[in-house]
Amino acid sequence: MPSQSEKTCPAGWRMFSSSCYLLSAESGSWEKGRQYCRDRGADLMVIDSSEVQVQSMIVYRIYLYCDEEGTWKWVDGTPLTLK
Repeated sequence: MPSQSEKTCPAGWRMFSSSCYLLSAESGSWEKGRQYCRDRGADLMVIDSSEVQVQSMIVYRIYLYCDEEGTWKWVDGTPLTLK
């Protein structure tokens, strides 16, 4: 049984680097995907470290959006940078 200081994830979610991720087999638009996450109290994933990038590249689709200026961004507004 985890101690009170240990974070646990809801059933069906995965823990990675102290965050919980739900890997869904649902398909659809970016808007549908984001609403699916928000309905569960979450949001689409933001890759902000090489550790998370390597883990997420294994199998999963990643969602970005393009603003009016043509800049690709994560859901938190952070511009996509390719390093």
